[in-house]
Amino acid sequence: MEEKIVDSKGRVYLGKWFANKKVYVINLGGLIVLTPYTVFAEELEKIQNKDDLISKDASPQEIKKSFSDHIWEKLSRYQVH
Repeated sequence: MEEKIVDSKGRVYLGKWFANKKVYVINLGGLIVLTPYTVFAEELEKIQNKDDLISKDASPQEIKKSFSDHIWEKLSRYQVH
């Protein structure tokens, strides 16, 4: 995990790999996901709120597992390389 600082214009430097590439921004009620993959963005967009993924009492480990399980369950029908 990397910590990034948003500048005064709302920009975050992601690195040279992302330069001139399209990325999708999905906001799940404050949980922001950036992905260059259309299939991920389409599935994540179907989730209206991060509360649909996790309970409010969940530990960080439970949040990570729940999010991962949910996403991979949704994407299991696609082959992502």
